[in-house]
Amino acid sequence: MNRGVAIWRCVKCRTGFFPQRLLCSRCHGDTFEEDRVYQAVVEEISTIRHMLGQTDWQPRRIASVRTSDGQRITVGLTDESEPGTVIELFEENASPFGAAKK
Repeated sequence: MNRGVAIWRCVKCRTGFFPQRLLCSRCHGDTFEEDRVYQAVVEEISTIRHMLGQTDWQPRRIASVRTSDGQRITVGLTDESEPGTVIELFEENASPFGAAKK
C-alpha cells in the first residue's frame, strides 16, 4: 500500500491533473511530473453490485472525491465513509482508494 494517490503536475504552470494528460488544459504545456495528494473530501457515493464476467462478486463502494489539490477523482472506499467525510488516500495495486482519517 502506497500513501497518497499519484497526480501529474504541469511543469510550466504547476496545475495538477488526474489521470495523466498529454497537454495541460490551462497553459498547453506538454511536460508533467508526478506528485501525490494525500487527502480528499467525499462528494458522492455509489455501490457496484454486479460486474460482468465475474463470479463470487461482492458489492463494492466507490466515491467521487475532491482532493486537497482540487482534482475530482473516483476512488474505492474501504470503510463506511459518507459524503462530507475527509478521507486519507492510498494506492493498492495501482488503484486509488480512500478511508476516513483516523
